[in-house]
Amino acid sequence: MSYSPTLGPSTPGPRPAQISIKDFEIIKPISKGAFGSVFLAKKRTTGEYFAIKVLKKSDMIAKNQVMNVKAERKALIMQTDSPFVVKLYFTFQSKDYLYLVMEYLNGGDCAALIKGMGELPEEWARNYLAEVVLGLEYLHGKGIVHRDLKPDNLLIDQNGHLKLTDFGLSRIGFLNRRARNQSTSLKEVPKSCIGTPDYLAPESILGTGQDAMVDWWALGVILYEFLYGIPPFNADSPEEVFENILSRSIDWYEGQVHISPEARDLMERLMSTDVEKRLGANGVDEVKSHPFFAGIDWETLLTERPAFIPQPESIEDTDYFDGR
Repeated sequence: MSYSPTLGPSTPGPRPAQISIKDFEIIKPISKGAFGSVFLAKKRTTGEYFAIKVLKKSDMIAKNQVMNVKAERKALIMQTDSPFVVKLYFTFQSKDYLYLVMEYLNGGDCAALIKGMGELPEEWARNYLAEVVLGLEYLHGKGIVHRDLKPDNLLIDQNGHLKLTDFGLSRIGFLNRRARNQSTSLKEVPKSCIGTPDYLAPESILGTGQDAMVDWWALGVILYEFLYGIPPFNADSPEEVFENILSRSIDWYEGQVHISPEARDLMERLMSTDVEKRLGANGVDEVKSHPFFAGIDWETLLTERPAFIPQPESIEDTDYFDGR
């Protein structure tokens, strides 16, 4: 079953000079994030389906998120030719709102998949992680650091492949920049760090770095969650999560959960508190060549059939998304 002819154009066509929200029929909400809500919409003139992210200007100003939204828009515009990153087709604004019109993927996200399955088979995790690696390779090659990688931001398309989304926290041109100031108290962290607590790298918490290495750390956290069903530093409060991250307190559930030595080694090396020793410090090739990815054909990954292919009842079916 393929919906590609009506899921929006594979290549953006000429953009209308005066496009507005009136050109779209809003069908239903898909999800709600920290920086705005996403709705399923249909373009009235063509019948094509899109996902529209709607951001209220006053909320953005109140939450000091103007720069984050500008970064997201710029990041999306820069990467529209990557098959592993969500495409942006139109942007426009009204008096009170900003709109980002993106491709619609109705296979849900990896957070909902994990919630439904508990944990993923290692073969699933390997293929999904490989696609995230290719997405990061593309972004980092463009000088973009995502900074908020997590299962919620890994969308599944109608063919079962992953695409990175939600660039509200991304940094453009900051690939190798390190922060100058270091936080000295965990009480300061919630106000100063950027990203979702469970997936933050130690240097993000301490305020000593926001370069590409934070994405490789998050990749290790995501692999753990794929295989165990929960994030490795899970706790009852953000402060406890930060403490677990800084002390690298990880429960491997030895004897209870079976994972391959290669998977364990990859997680250990990605979640290294020493940035210089973290896998990825010498470039993406050392990540791609890790034994965990043995058997992955990086050139044909997109053409291979995934183990899970969404089967929505209709093009407007958004049940694969968890309505959180």
